[in-house]
Amino acid sequence: MTKIAVCVCSGGIDSTVTATIASEEGYELHLFHASYGQRAEAREKEVVTEIASYLNANELKFAELPFLKALGGSSLTDIARSVPVGKEVNLDEEKATPSTWVPCRNIILLANASAFAEVISADAIFVGFNAEEARSYPDNEKEFVDRYNAVLEKAVASYCQPPTVKAPLVDLLKPEIIKKGVEVKAPLQLSYSCYLGEKKHCGICESCQHRRRGFKDAGVEDPTEYVHM
Repeated sequence: MTKIAVCVCSGGIDSTVTATIASEEGYELHLFHASYGQRAEAREKEVVTEIASYLNANELKFAELPFLKALGGSSLTDIARSVPVGKEVNLDEEKATPSTWVPCRNIILLANASAFAEVISADAIFVGFNAEEARSYPDNEKEFVDRYNAVLEKAVASYCQPPTVKAPLVDLLKPEIIKKGVEVKAPLQLSYSCYLGEKKHCGICESCQHRRRGFKDAGVEDPTEYVHM
């Protein structure tokens, strides 16, 4: 019997590697991307479409969640707030949640992905949560995944087998994720990480700096073209 997976994909390195892992494990892929008013929304859609094609995904589902932008509270959705650039957060020292946090984003995205998974009788929901993001964002932690899976047991119709959220990168930092991506032949060259949403990566926002450092520390050639080198 074919295993079915919903893969939550932003188009970044983490979700791209995760979707590739799901494919390697023999799942039929149904990619899920959410637009919530993020600055990189249009660019992410382009990239996710390319990744879906590369991985021969069975389906690509787009969800529109405009109320997250209307709520505000994040520099990713509120253009009146500045996205931090020029200085990467010291992950060994910085524990405060940064301005790029989108309020309750992951639980909202998972709720929508779970509805999608129920309709198509998916066995699993793959997410790119990882140890590096967990240092700044609490909804990337393994405990969050475990607790959400417990909720899922009571969140779907009684005649359904609840899907299981899988986070294969949950214990990995960015260099390890990139090495894993090379191992599973993930299309890292198609991925997009920049918070600003321009055609090319800016190279100086926090996400771009994490990307650059990840490739460097992994000893893997960075295929990315940055505006600021």
